[in-house]
Amino acid sequence: MLVNRIMRTIPNFRGQPANSSYFLHTRNGFFRTVTNNVFVRLPVLDIMVDRLRRIEESPLCDTAVVYVHHPLRTSLNLLDSMFSIGLDPKNTFVLGKHYSENEWVVQETQRLGVHYQRCSAQTVLGGFDETFSFDINSLWETVVEDLDKKINIKNLLVLDHGGYAINFMPSSIQGRMNIVGLEKTSGGLINLVRQGCIPSFPLINMANCATKKVLESPLIAEAVVEKLSPVIPVSREPTTCGVIGYGSIGKAIAEKLLSLGHRVIIYDSDSSQLQSANLRKNFVSTSDLVSLVASADLLFGCSGQDVTKSVEAFRLSPRDKTLVSCSSGDREFLTLLKLVQKNNTSGIAANPLDNVVYESDFGGKIKILRGGFPYNFDDTGESVPANEIQLTRALVFAGVIQAIDFFKNPTVVGKEGLYALDSGLQKFVVREWLKLQPEDKLKNRYQPNQLSKFEDTDWIGEHSAGIQEPINFTLETGANLKFY
Repeated sequence: MLVNRIMRTIPNFRGQPANSSYFLHTRNGFFRTVTNNVFVRLPVLDIMVDRLRRIEESPLCDTAVVYVHHPLRTSLNLLDSMFSIGLDPKNTFVLGKHYSENEWVVQETQRLGVHYQRCSAQTVLGGFDETFSFDINSLWETVVEDLDKKINIKNLLVLDHGGYAINFMPSSIQGRMNIVGLEKTSGGLINLVRQGCIPSFPLINMANCATKKVLESPLIAEAVVEKLSPVIPVSREPTTCGVIGYGSIGKAIAEKLLSLGHRVIIYDSDSSQLQSANLRKNFVSTSDLVSLVASADLLFGCSGQDVTKSVEAFRLSPRDKTLVSCSSGDREFLTLLKLVQKNNTSGIAANPLDNVVYESDFGGKIKILRGGFPYNFDDTGESVPANEIQLTRALVFAGVIQAIDFFKNPTVVGKEGLYALDSGLQKFVVREWLKLQPEDKLKNRYQPNQLSKFEDTDWIGEHSAGIQEPINFTLETGANLKFY
């Protein structure tokens, strides 16, 4: 665990790197030098760990964890937090995604002693699902082989990202131990439903919790638009932008583009999603994807689905366009990517992370940025500043805490169900996170009444999808803190 008294000697620390090197101590008993280039402290995680350890020192000591994630620097903080509450690195199995993978993070994760499944090389455009499915199956083979040798593991916690780990979980492992899952993406839940793989164990729905939908989405949108500044600089003439998918990320992207003075057209296959857009006088919404493609010069894919299945709209376009993905994997423009791959007769393997250009029948050049992978990820080791993205890391850890409670609750564990992320834990995370955010940024990102709503656990529960199952403890000080 991070040594808090050491960190308290660093002045004005608000989730950003210190100006000088210091030492980090983990529960494994070794020290390493940490510089301001590689590691930051996440205070919200720290306080959650401290509060939890007042209840039970090592609640994860008999638990194995399968962790599918983006291998970013702050993911190390989440691992360190779980190790601090008893998780043995040898019982930890990690798989990253190649389009967000930072090599330093991979090496550091391996040095912690976990099993890190290396990503297979993707050699064709639009081939992420196939490659990643192979990798997750390889990871499960290792998990099964390892757990067969251990009799002290009673629980398995699956922190999934995209539904892959749960979808491909071997039947041989189910029924042998208590299992709780957590899904971090709405696309992952959609994939599970599409594949008919609703699990036979409790699944915590972090993806659709109120905090993630309302507070995280503007952070992601801002990161995407900021990295796109060479493409859509504020100083240019207004650009016509199409936002495909008007969920949490789509709404945040649209708001950001409007604030930069651009024209915005909204499309969503679900007409009910467009009702709120129609209330905004600055938005133009359409139920016709073809007309949006024809009108927009810059398109943002925020749907989590392949929006190029109706390829005619792109094939017949006479105008140049730029396509930007804001969702997981390479699925937003999958049909178009596979068409480019099919037309590649050079014999040279494509780099799936390069920009891809499709030339239409009428000479329009349609550029797909970064091979259709989400634009806010690169190899720098972070997509959103640490002080901000610690909100997401803390929500995952809140899910870990909820899973610990579920493992000890015989009325929940072993039964299928999609459970909402606990409202009290969300309230705690938001409150601690807000303490660290500059007021000017909060005012720019959120409506005046949005933040105050997170003081009300009933409101949080109403806006968090899933079964509301009260947990048996709280992180609040002065409360009666005990497990079953």
